[in-house]
Amino acid sequence: MSKNSKLNVLGVMTGTSMDGVDISLINTNGTDFVKIKCEKSYKFDKNYQNTINNLILNKPKTNNKIKEYFLKKDNFVTDILEKKIILFLKQKKINKKNIDLISISGQTVYHDPSNKISIQLGNGNKIAKNLKVKTISNLRDNDIKNGGQGAPIGSYYHKFLIQKFKEKAIIVNLGGIANFSTVVSRTLLSSDIGPANCLSDDLCNYFFKKKFDNDGNYARKGKIDNKLIEKFKKDKFFKKKFPKSLDRNYFRNYFNKLIKLNKYDALMTANYMTYIGFKELLKNKKFKIERILLTGGGRKNKLLKEILMNKLNKKIELIDKYKINGDLVEAQMFAYIGMRSFKNLEISNKNTTGVKKNLSGGILYFPD
Repeated sequence: MSKNSKLNVLGVMTGTSMDGVDISLINTNGTDFVKIKCEKSYKFDKNYQNTINNLILNKPKTNNKIKEYFLKKDNFVTDILEKKIILFLKQKKINKKNIDLISISGQTVYHDPSNKISIQLGNGNKIAKNLKVKTISNLRDNDIKNGGQGAPIGSYYHKFLIQKFKEKAIIVNLGGIANFSTVVSRTLLSSDIGPANCLSDDLCNYFFKKKFDNDGNYARKGKIDNKLIEKFKKDKFFKKKFPKSLDRNYFRNYFNKLIKLNKYDALMTANYMTYIGFKELLKNKKFKIERILLTGGGRKNKLLKEILMNKLNKKIELIDKYKINGDLVEAQMFAYIGMRSFKNLEISNKNTTGVKKNLSGGILYFPD
């Protein structure tokens, strides 16, 4: 396949917020061309969220049988992804024959790169066989096997987007965990930076039985717990060098402290913890950033955006301003890196995941 050849690729993304599945059909060569054909987000019901959340919270304390433990729900996730893909094709009136490739993120349920483990549920082989379309999955595995963090894995798509901006820009995706990508002196850099929605969403579920704090309205009623923030600032994660990555529940010990506070104070403090991740990132002298572009569900949190604008003294914008759907960037991203994987192009390097050499990744499954 030539460098410029293009395919129709369906990107299927389920993030660490576990709020839904995003699907995007793009035509791309995996390098300098992307045309978005159609896309849509689908919410998961409470049963899905509770099932996966309980699975994660009750995981074994040792890694001996951790993969076996999580894989018992692999078919559960695969079946739901498959149904959402079929629904998408029906609603958008797309013939499967017009899709060349499906690229799935899988549902991340456990991430421990120090022990070379990152587990995503969603069986690419089963999807390929049932839908009769070539499918790529397990995009993080090769990176982790070669000493990388396995995340963030979509930096090359962020690079493609950043090239559209003349000012020095950084893209920050606000899912369960916050991660960034930027280009400095033609070098692509990326990393996780701290909590995004994970603490706030879990607190909302705990206190109000709601999936998230709409616009940060609950948090606005509270005040910051400065003692807890001071402890948070000293967390060992912030002392690590970039690139680095996080499991969604890395900050669970702070959740256990936050639930002892007034419920509104807890949510306000969680928002401030997200800001601390940004603050620590921008301490790095090499990031002479003029514009911060927000993607992911957390970008809709008006309170968080206000905190960032007031505290960071940077231009903070939603990526939607530039006719890019901030809810679907990550689905586009998985389609794009799926195409790169299909062409055996690199999807990670030492500055994006810490892997020893530039690497492609993913496993390609065929319908037959």
